[in-house]
Amino acid sequence: MEKLILLRPKIGFGIGGAESHAGMVVVKLLERGFKVGVVAHTIVFPEEILKKLEVYKVRWRGFGSVPKQLLFIYQAKKILDNLSDYRLISFFRYPYPSDLFILCDPLVAFLQKQKRSILKNFSFRYKILLSLEKEALSKAKKVVSLFSLGKDLVKEFYPEIYEKTIVCYRGMDFKRFNPELKKFKEVFRKELGFSKEDFLILFVGYDAKRKGLPLLLKILSDLPERVKLLVIGIEGRSTSRVVYLGKVKEIEKYYAMADLFALPTLYDPGALATLEALATGTPVVTTPYDGTSEFVREGINGFVVERTEETFKKAILKALVLRFDPEKVYQTISHLTWDGYVDCLISQLGIL
Repeated sequence: MEKLILLRPKIGFGIGGAESHAGMVVVKLLERGFKVGVVAHTIVFPEEILKKLEVYKVRWRGFGSVPKQLLFIYQAKKILDNLSDYRLISFFRYPYPSDLFILCDPLVAFLQKQKRSILKNFSFRYKILLSLEKEALSKAKKVVSLFSLGKDLVKEFYPEIYEKTIVCYRGMDFKRFNPELKKFKEVFRKELGFSKEDFLILFVGYDAKRKGLPLLLKILSDLPERVKLLVIGIEGRSTSRVVYLGKVKEIEKYYAMADLFALPTLYDPGALATLEALATGTPVVTTPYDGTSEFVREGINGFVVERTEETFKKAILKALVLRFDPEKVYQTISHLTWDGYVDCLISQLGIL
């Protein structure tokens, strides 16, 4: 039986997009009969999954994200040195050899370029992250990008890595996110006190600044009064036009009730929220720096525009008058299945 071990500080469901991504890979590998282990400090799975896993737990200590990451790497290496019979799939900037390194976090080299003026006060932190990234990329046997954007950025910033970089399109949970939910759009709206006349824009994200929430807040007053903004992921002071919902359960309801999903992101390797919106039949407006933007077709399922107030305002005004067919929106990404994604990973390990 082939042995595979997955590495990330947190792996499992309900604790973040990249963490759930790694969690789904665990589930799909178990379904295929592999012996699967995880090295992490936080592991969240249903009991029936945990019973099938080899769990190697890392103690989480330290203060600040970088010291914690360095301590995690130190402890993880000690564990992995004794598991040489496992193939390693790393979802983390692990600066030692791996069989697959999955680019599920922002590429630090590009993020530095995008935020150069902001990062002056954080240069030491980003130098360490950049060093970890370079080592992880160079020592991996194969590098997996979830979308074409990631591979293009590798070519730009790490040309020596390009030849061993491949694209495996990540999957979506279409049982949870699908256009059938649109049938309950008005019911979900009434629960929050919105009417048919309201045009609801949805923003989802914990890193509000990088993902562009300030831009949306700034242009809202220039849009018709019936345009309202729902914000999921962070807390804030709600107004008659902006509703902060914080962390929510059943997020699929909010995609279903929304008329448009907006993500003026500075950079996302592939925003899960964009895919969740499209899967639910909700059109999107995002930037070229969102990896999932390669699936956006203007007028069919949304718009891809530059990250400026004027371009986002124009896109939203277009969305106000266009009629989007939820089924056609969904069809643009219906091929992105978890089985297809995991089959792609397995093929890169040479064990299909």
